[in-house]
Amino acid sequence: MKRGAYAVLKDVLFGNQNVLVLLPGVAVAVLVMLAGAVAANAIGKAMDWREGLLSPILVAIIIGLVVRNVAPLPARLEPGIKFGLGKLLRLGIILMGVRLSVLSVLKIGAAAVGMVFVCIVAGLAITAFVAKKLGISEKLATLVAAGTSICGVSAILASAPTIKAEEEEIAYAVGTITIFGMLATMAYPYMAESFLHLSPAAAGFFLGTSVHDTSQVTASSLIYDQLWAHKTSTGLTGADIAITTKLVRNTFMVFVIPVLGYWFARKSAHTTSARGLQIAKYIPLFVLGYIVVVLLRSLGDYAFGTSDASWTSACDFVKTSATYLIAIAVSCIGLNTNIRKLTKLGYKPFVCGLIAAVSVGAVSWLLVTGLGSYLKF
Repeated sequence: MKRGAYAVLKDVLFGNQNVLVLLPGVAVAVLVMLAGAVAANAIGKAMDWREGLLSPILVAIIIGLVVRNVAPLPARLEPGIKFGLGKLLRLGIILMGVRLSVLSVLKIGAAAVGMVFVCIVAGLAITAFVAKKLGISEKLATLVAAGTSICGVSAILASAPTIKAEEEEIAYAVGTITIFGMLATMAYPYMAESFLHLSPAAAGFFLGTSVHDTSQVTASSLIYDQLWAHKTSTGLTGADIAITTKLVRNTFMVFVIPVLGYWFARKSAHTTSARGLQIAKYIPLFVLGYIVVVLLRSLGDYAFGTSDASWTSACDFVKTSATYLIAIAVSCIGLNTNIRKLTKLGYKPFVCGLIAAVSVGAVSWLLVTGLGSYLKF
């Protein structure tokens, strides 16, 4: 019985991979994270900048990019880096649920649904129009639109089989989303504060609806928090709102991807191919894990009280663990980005991806600006 439970836990945490195989890549990610913290502090002091002007997470991403692209990384590091971007990031996000109450999540989620819906529709429509003008295939345009408006690479990989996309189209879409998501990760936190002058709540919704991939939203929102440490009137941070909003976006895969598959099947006169879609497989399980942790935090607060020292200490430990896990995972963004591969994809998908990214960002900004008086958290 114990062996069975251990096997299940190992599979959930590490999949079918040997833990020892993952260690080298994870160790490099830890070193990059630590180097980012040290370098950010050293650069800030050398330039006589005020504290917090340079984010350690941003520096870690840049260091990861340099390490990845200056010299080829040994193949044995790849499993650990992929693990960091996948399971480690998701575990960190799940544990981040301990920062919020059920009421906060429901309130953020309710506000996010409408904005996410509008951004997805805008992303799909604008990308389809631009792709047609550029002569890009409908399938490639759909993959780019799904990646831009829903949840980055995950949406691309989930959409590809349902619309029968070719390998080259998938590669183009992933490359496009990677490069513009990376740029948004580094630029949008600064834009939200210094150029757009958004409130902490508006900045959270902006980052959560406009940055592409889950890892990129997490990174950009933590950069925002590290730089300015703003909190809303109810104590929420930009990262709390951004990550919850992004999980709402992820959940939209359940609705959007089957619709895309059905639409393409009807266009190709293969209506039966859309009937076999298993909607359940598009439910991001770590979203459910996040909600479970939120529920546990809320029940614990009710049972023990928010002033109970042991309960507070346990929650603080989980918060700290989540922060470190996400910092390590985010360091893998740079380590996983091969710029040389991205430059070989041609210019048309990049033009399409650029317009899609800017359009979704603009729609998101218009929404949070227009709804500013209602975004009181």
